[in-house]
Amino acid sequence: MKREYWITIAGGLTFTIIYLLTLTEVHTFDALSYIFDVTHKPWQEIFHPHHLAYGPVGAIATWLAGGGDAAHAMQRVNAVAGGAGVALCGAIATRRWHRTDLTLLSMLALGGSYAFWYYAVEVEVYTLATFFLIGVIWMIDTPAPRTTRWALGLGGMLSGALLFHQTNVLLGIPLIIVAGTEIAQNRQVWRPWLIAALSASTFVIGAYTWVIVGVSGFRTSDQARAWVLQYANTGWWGGRGTLADLGAGISNTVASLNGGFFLLIAIGVSLLALRTRQPSHWSIWLSVWLLVYGVFFFWWEPDNIEFWIGVTPVAVLLLITPLANTRPWRVHSLIALAISLVVTSSNYGAITLRGDARTDLQRTIASAVAAASQPADLLLIPDGLQELYLPYYHNHAYFLSVNALMTTHHTWAESCSALNAQIVQTQQAGAAVIVAADFLTPSLVMQKRFGIAPDAVTTCMAPILPALTPLALPANIPSQRRLATPGEQLSQGAWQTITRAPLGWTLTNAMPLAGANWTIQVNNDPALVSPILDIPMPRQLIITMESVATADQQAQLFVTNQPNQFNEAQSIHWQLQPGVQRYTLNLHDIATLPTRLVQLRLDPVANGAGGRVTIRGIAVVP
Repeated sequence: MKREYWITIAGGLTFTIIYLLTLTEVHTFDALSYIFDVTHKPWQEIFHPHHLAYGPVGAIATWLAGGGDAAHAMQRVNAVAGGAGVALCGAIATRRWHRTDLTLLSMLALGGSYAFWYYAVEVEVYTLATFFLIGVIWMIDTPAPRTTRWALGLGGMLSGALLFHQTNVLLGIPLIIVAGTEIAQNRQVWRPWLIAALSASTFVIGAYTWVIVGVSGFRTSDQARAWVLQYANTGWWGGRGTLADLGAGISNTVASLNGGFFLLIAIGVSLLALRTRQPSHWSIWLSVWLLVYGVFFFWWEPDNIEFWIGVTPVAVLLLITPLANTRPWRVHSLIALAISLVVTSSNYGAITLRGDARTDLQRTIASAVAAASQPADLLLIPDGLQELYLPYYHNHAYFLSVNALMTTHHTWAESCSALNAQIVQTQQAGAAVIVAADFLTPSLVMQKRFGIAPDAVTTCMAPILPALTPLALPANIPSQRRLATPGEQLSQGAWQTITRAPLGWTLTNAMPLAGANWTIQVNNDPALVSPILDIPMPRQLIITMESVATADQQAQLFVTNQPNQFNEAQSIHWQLQPGVQRYTLNLHDIATLPTRLVQLRLDPVANGAGGRVTIRGIAVVP
């Protein structure tokens, strides 16, 4: 084995070790989604249509690791795949140019780039997909002859690239150019190229067919099409990119700081090394690859660096190609190596800092909110990482975001109705509602994506906004407000003057009427059942109410320490008086009075017969 190949093996092992030592503890939204799929879903549901193979690989890695931490198991797979990709990229440079300096440069430029490094230490599909993409380059750059074995090898690499990310179907365009060029030069090679295409197509189509029919059980073409194209139909990606986004995405792919500057220097060095205006077939098809992916991702999501990982090895090899015209270890390759070393060093600091959980503001926010809430509390949170941080790190799955609402419902009107119903349900259960300031003002991205007005959320929640109070949190945590539990509201006098129906009350045999106060039309045996209160039993309650044209004038109050378990022995009767009256009820007159007030029921009259009752206030006597 040539010395350069030993260098590629050593380089791949070195980067694998570096990646394993810098595994991130701060996960992206997609990463936590993949982890959740592997750890919480049945195996039949871990096949994602846009990266079919990644879920099963993650599940197998987790199983081999003893079924423990899925995150670290999947990260280790990516670290190994990243190191292997670096070694394979170096092997391509070695076989093509037989120069140690260019072999080292190819590995350092790829392995030390920010995007490739970061996703090699994260849970991400494109690291594995990129390994297979580099494998495609290796197979195509393999010297003739084109044998059946070569064709099956290329088909295998193509299958891997497609099964680990659906967007790699774009690779068909540069491959058609390569195949067409080779067939034009030698018509005998059409057969191995056809075998490669058929083997890749058969394997990929077979895998999708097995999942669609055998695993998922879809029985119609519409079901299968909806599953395969679900990302394309979310409205989240496509057509919103700008040139500034493109520049940011490419710059951040190279380095987290000044990546564009380093890239321009590298391009300048490469251009200075050009010795001919006639591009080689190698340069042409790599350029087409770069252009096809670049145009698509500019349209799809240009500032997302994970999508640029797949073209990073292509760009590295393309930029190195002109340096092969210069003498080894001379100024051009030395400058390029120096740039790569500076970029790698800079990225090491950025990746270790970003991967430190102690610097993760979103996790700090999630931890603070979780600590200030109870499991039954409803958290209304901004769209983003908290949607996964809360259930993953704090086992708190009762939350809503604009994204979650609009993904479930078709219009904002439906989402608003569902939001208010969820708030009422939370109050009925005796729990609080915590509202992030960023929930009330959705980001511009969310407004554009879902077509909602900037004040849509505040308008929807207007009735409860006056009842929200600031939540005491550390200074670095964004503002959060809280709707107290019903028990707290009663104890703190929030119901002393009722200007609207308190949330969470259940009304039977009566109809609420419009008006400033809590006014209801009552029939026979009307009842108002409170939400869960769960407070120490007060000595007295004061109920302020007015009855008009009711069939009788006797009211009754039930108290209980068991939800919805009311009985006569734990109740008080009293006679209503004309006009607005304050009735002080001595609860200690109840012989079997429990020690805690979990729930109460107010029967304003035994028989309303169409009359009207207005509840003006309920208060606890301290």
